[in-house]
Amino acid sequence: MNRSLIIIVLVFTQISAAAEEPKPVRVFDDFETWEWKPITAAIRRDGKKRLADERELGFEYRGPLYRGPTGFILPAGSMVDGAGAFKGKSVILTDCQVGLHGRYSHKVRPGSTYRFSLALKGKGVFQFRVWVQGINIESGERKWLGFPDVIRIDAADSWKTHEGTFELPRFDDPEFRLPHAVSAAIVIDAGDRIYLDDFLIEEDRSRGQDCSVGEE
Repeated sequence: MNRSLIIIVLVFTQISAAAEEPKPVRVFDDFETWEWKPITAAIRRDGKKRLADERELGFEYRGPLYRGPTGFILPAGSMVDGAGAFKGKSVILTDCQVGLHGRYSHKVRPGSTYRFSLALKGKGVFQFRVWVQGINIESGERKWLGFPDVIRIDAADSWKTHEGTFELPRFDDPEFRLPHAVSAAIVIDAGDRIYLDDFLIEEDRSRGQDCSVGEE
């Protein structure tokens, strides 16, 4: 093989490897843009059940439409603006689980470190929880391994910014391997009222990444 051909092969290999490398995860929610969307049959059923159970609905609606922050495919709190907001517009969350389907799906990778920052106020606890499901490579069986909170912060009466890092905890089950990435959600318990703004999650590639995990 001549020198020119070797160089071409090496360059092609490097380009292919770069193309296969997943981009670092980065999600930033500033809640500045909101939109009215149709209330689906599933949202209507869930809303009726919540009201029958004397739980807060947790989102605004007008006739057949509900208002939600851009980027979320299901209801994700109510808009706050003016003096009650952190800056511009913010969101208030009550008795809910937000972002598991869509916004924070397959965002937390085993072996990766994540930086986060957010602004909070209110009553209760902000929780960012991951849904960890393992797979048995031989049988294909799937099993829930745990639902840990990777971020958990008590809210104060006035706005306060927080930042830190998190990683997915280790799960020592030799029969089940973790997927390439797991999904997460903001979880607010019943009775808590959490105001949120400028929520950033960013994968820190400078610390390396453990790629010895299972399939997507």
